[in-house]
This record gives sequence, C-alpha cells and structure tokens, in this order.
Amino acid sequence: MFQNKKPMNGLLSKLDLAVRFHESRDEHYMAHYLRNQYDVLKNITECKKEYLVASYYVPGELLELFDVQTVYMERFAGLAAAWRLFENPAEKAEAQGFPSGRCSYQALFHSLIESEIIPKPVGFAALSFACKDAWTYCRDAAEQYKLPFYYIDIPKTNEKDQLTYLARQFEKLYEQLKTTFPLKTNIEKVVTASNEAQEIKHEIDAFKIKNPESVNIIDSFKLFPLYNDLGKESTVQILKDYKDKIEETNVAVDRHNIARILWLGIVPLYKNSLLKDIENKLDCRIVGEEMFDFGTVKLSNNRFFEDLARRIISSRFFTWESRMEAIFKSARDFDIKGIVHFSHRNCGFLPPLVPQIRKKAEEEKTPLIEIQGDVVDPAYFDEQQMWERLDLFHEQLHRRT
Repeated sequence: MFQNKKPMNGLLSKLDLAVRFHESRDEHYMAHYLRNQYDVLKNITECKKEYLVASYYVPGELLELFDVQTVYMERFAGLAAAWRLFENPAEKAEAQGFPSGRCSYQALFHSLIESEIIPKPVGFAALSFACKDAWTYCRDAAEQYKLPFYYIDIPKTNEKDQLTYLARQFEKLYEQLKTTFPLKTNIEKVVTASNEAQEIKHEIDAFKIKNPESVNIIDSFKLFPLYNDLGKESTVQILKDYKDKIEETNVAVDRHNIARILWLGIVPLYKNSLLKDIENKLDCRIVGEEMFDFGTVKLSNNRFFEDLARRIISSRFFTWESRMEAIFKSARDFDIKGIVHFSHRNCGFLPPLVPQIRKKAEEEKTPLIEIQGDVVDPAYFDEQQMWERLDLFHEQLHRRT
C-alpha cells in the first residue's frame, strides 16, 4: 500500500525550509532560486492560479510573455525526487496508470498530479527535442485530462529550412497562447533580461575554466534549470549572486596530485552527497559537467522567434556530433583526467551515445566509466555495484596521473 505524505502544505513547507537553510548559509542565489519555485507552487495550489506544464526546451522567454504560471515538469519532478516525496515512485506511477518502461521524471510528475499534490494544469506544451518520453507524456496527459496540447515538432532537415520552420512554429505557439492568456510583458523586456542573464552566465563559465576547484559542482546540477527561467528579471539577480559567491571562493589545490573528473549526464537527485563522497574516496575533483549550459545565442527584438530557434539548433545536445565535440572540448578546457557518465534508466536521449564517447576517450587515453541507475527512483540504483566499478576507475585514474 502506498502512503502519501502531506500534500500541498508539506511540499510548500519543504521548499520554505530549503530557502531558510540556504539563507542561513549566505547562499542567496540558491535561496532566491528556490523561493521562486515556492512562489509558483503556492500560486498553483493555495492561490488556485492556472498553469501550463512545459517540457525542458520550451523557451522560457516565450512563456514569460503571458500571464499564466509555468511548471517545467522535470524541475518539479526533480524537487519531489530530492525530498523522496514518494516511496518507489516508478512503481507508484504505474499503479496510477503510467506506462511502464518510460522515464521516471514523467512518472513522478504524473504522480504529483494523480495524488493531487498539484492540481491539473490548463494545458501542456512540449518540443519533440530532446526527450521523446517528455513530449509523448505531455500529449497523452493532455488527452487524458482533455486539455490543449501545444506541440512543437523539430524535423531533421537541412539547417536553414530547420531554422525557418522552427521559428515559424514558435511564432505560431505565441499566437495560440495569445488567444487564451493575456500578455503581462513585452518582447523587448524579456529579451533584455535574457541577454543580461546570458552575459553573466558567460562570465561564470570563463571563471570556472580558470578556477575549477573553486566551484562546488553540485551547484551546477541544482541551478542548470535556470535555463527555463531566461527572460525573467529574477534570473539576472540569481546569476549575479552566484557569480559573486564563486568569485569570493579561492581554493588552493595541487592540480598535479588531484585528478580532475568530467561528469556526464545527471546525478541521483535523492543523494546529494554522492559527488562529494566520490571525490573523497577517489582522491579526485569533479570540476566539469554538461547540463549547466545555456549556449551562446543572444536574442534580438526583431528576430525573437528565429533566435529562439537558433538557440535550440545550436544546443550541445541537438546532435550527437555537437555533444561529442562539446564533451571533449570541456575535457581539454578543464585538463580532465577521467570521465564518468551516469546513464539514467529508460533514457533514450543521452546513454545511447556512450559507446562513441568511450571510443573517443580510448583514443584520448582518458579513463571512462559508465554508471547506470535511476536519478529519480533509488529502487533502481545499486550503490554497492557503483563503488565496485569506481574502484577499478580509481586504479586507472591514478595510474594515468
């Protein structure tokens, strides 16, 4: 028998406690980020405001134009997983009608709605990029709840046609939303906020390359969903505060004795200490990852939809070739000595590239280990097996250094 923890107020309470915790540690960037999530959750639960569910790559700047709350399902599922809101979330979701064999991010989000922890939305929006499970869940849920489904297809064509087609799709989505939701701001303000945030992010990236040991890598995994908040003025302040914090930190490390590691994929959301545990046991430092990447495309007022499309197409994840290029550029930038790839269970997006990454790593004489598990559901993560594999990785790593 599944047991629910207290809905709504319990989830709000956890967010509130998390905000207070980070404020007590002078981590104002994280407190501000979580406070924004608290506000969204309170608005859609206690204040009964309408909201849209969106998949990760639906541009935040486009949705920010409208007076409707937006919930990015991967982010809310991630928060629920981090706090272990449900025991055995994948099994629970299947008992509630969610198809087996699909990504546990969508499974957990499905349970948030079905368990009435969050109310039903007024619509779902999704891109066919990057995760098939994400957009098919949005389509199926919209059909189940008899709600609108705003779908952006990204066909594989030549780049110019693709850019034009996708820009038109975004403009069409804008027109569709405008018939249902009032505008709350204009494109000029959203573009300004997005570009300011991107400029600060560029400065953060440059600092991290020069001072990788001064950055707590777990912050990158917690903050990468800020990509969904580009276009919000609050995102500019969060990134400013984060930049100030890391620039205050000066960690002196003998880089010749401490092996630098590049982490690919996500991390188990229910075990925050994992990366630090690995660093301590393997005598290494995880200095790079691939998720906290907003790209380099800036937006313009007169090419707003085209620029949003260009940012998608130029993403490191848009093609296998671009991801491979980005991975080994990071390996060079950070002087990486080893690579860890965490492959999320049932994910058809990132893990299929592992054989090619392994082949390239062998050519570069860089040790690589693949860890398999579920970042949302601890029932599908064998930690003992992970440590056994990491022992071998440790030998390879320090034999090289």
